[in-house]
Amino acid sequence: MKKLFSMTVLAIAFAACQKSDLSQPTSTPSLTSTTAAAVTPLVSTTVTTESALKAAVAAAKAGDIITISGTISLTSTLQLLNSGTSSSKINISGGTLNCAGTGGWGVKVNGSYWNIQNIHITEAPSVGIAFQVGGNNYVNNLTTDYNGDDGILVYNGAYNVSVNNCHSTQNYDVATLGENADGYGCKLSSGSGNQFTSCSATYNSDDGFDLYGNPYPVVITSCTADHNGKGADGDGNGFKLGSSGQDIHHKITNSEASYNSPGWGFTRNGNAAGAVIYSGLTGTGNAAGLIDL
Repeated sequence: MKKLFSMTVLAIAFAACQKSDLSQPTSTPSLTSTTAAAVTPLVSTTVTTESALKAAVAAAKAGDIITISGTISLTSTLQLLNSGTSSSKINISGGTLNCAGTGGWGVKVNGSYWNIQNIHITEAPSVGIAFQVGGNNYVNNLTTDYNGDDGILVYNGAYNVSVNNCHSTQNYDVATLGENADGYGCKLSSGSGNQFTSCSATYNSDDGFDLYGNPYPVVITSCTADHNGKGADGDGNGFKLGSSGQDIHHKITNSEASYNSPGWGFTRNGNAAGAVIYSGLTGTGNAAGLIDL
């Protein structure tokens, strides 16, 4: 019994030492960067002010969750510069961003591996949300309206941007009488792998979807473009699928374009004849006609 008692005391003492050691930072084993990333807790933050939002975005790491509550009025462009990883994206969602005070773009995404969902982006003097440089970003259920240029723009090398279930409407560039503001732009040398699925563009001053000058194929699936061309100088196409001198095999399927004016429902816009891959295109009431591909 005495031996058993002694062993019990020793066990308790050993356990106490273990507990004490774990509570001391100096006794914690050094971690490799891989291990440290694995044990770092995810940060979930709800923000209601511009300063809190920008602080959360500036500190964001892979797996973090940022939720916008209510309406936040921005005084400068919100810049998403950090990057998540392929297995753990940075998440931002919710609320309304009133971008009237930014002086230009509402939101700029230069980082990679973001999930951007369920946000209303409105009244930016220029583009509502622009993707450039980064890639592998997922966009879902954004509403972009009353911006001074494209509602959603992918350009300047941005790649593997997946835009889904979004609505872009009433975007209008006043200075050029509506010549530039599209619902969606994937143009001006954007990168490869960009796609739009189940998105709608309505009442924009220029085109619904504009792929002008894009050097890589873009995939458009189950999208709609109606009543675009509301600016005096707007081209008014539902889907503009290229530009002169190109031979780019954009792919568009199961999409609808109606009442766009003065342009076409679907046009190659100078892209090589027969280059665009298409099927299941429908629509009515387009001023120039339904299909010019």
